Amino acid sequence: MDTQHHFNEKDLLAAERLLYASLAMFMGFLGMVGYAFLKDSELGQTLLGSFAAHILGGRAAGVGLCIAFDVNLVLTILYNMFLEVLIVIFTFSIFLFSFNNSYFRFGFLQKAIRNSARNAIKYEAVISRYGWIGIFAFVMIPLPMTGPVVGSFLAYFLNFSLKKNFITVFSGTFVAIVIWSFFFEFLSVHITKIQGVLAVIAIVIGVYFLKHIRNWFSKAE
Repeated sequence: MDTQHHFNEKDLLAAERLLYASLAMFMGFLGMVGYAFLKDSELGQTLLGSFAAHILGGRAAGVGLCIAFDVNLVLTILYNMFLEVLIVIFTFSIFLFSFNNSYFRFGFLQKAIRNSARNAIKYEAVISRYGWIGIFAFVMIPLPMTGPVVGSFLAYFLNFSLKKNFITVFSGTFVAIVIWSFFFEFLSVHITKIQGVLAVIAIVIGVYFLKHIRNWFSKAE
């Protein structure tokens, strides 16, 4: 995949700033989880587990775990949105760095980013017809290999400004998280012994999406 022509000095500056911002957010995440462990070990475990679920299974798994262990609905929405923003700005910074090998040499992660970018390019022709609405829908719909990370890459290939890119991607992400949160909350009210049910749902979602995530690291360049 030849994407070298997209890279320029402006992208490099944006990548550096986003990387620093993501590292600052990650430190905030560690502080948040550490404080939660001190106040309530179960809450701390749930927040940490939700982060792992986001990495392995996406936002639905993360939201499902929070609701399953009785995290407040508003906190569930805000926390999972925070995690999605953290993940997106980190991966997007590495995505920009990956176009210039002199700045980024972590081969396994670079392969994952490039495979995600390749996947984004597959949707470029279709999504380009609808502009930001297409990106919004692409990010919001809960299908494998869509979501905010790939959506942000796709918006980049469609020449969205960074501001427009993130506004569109995070808007779609927020709507999706709200929908998932109310969906799982509805289940928790109407199904007995919901904690176990939601935990199983979250695990199933994680396993389902994990095979797609694993492909990011294994496909040939």
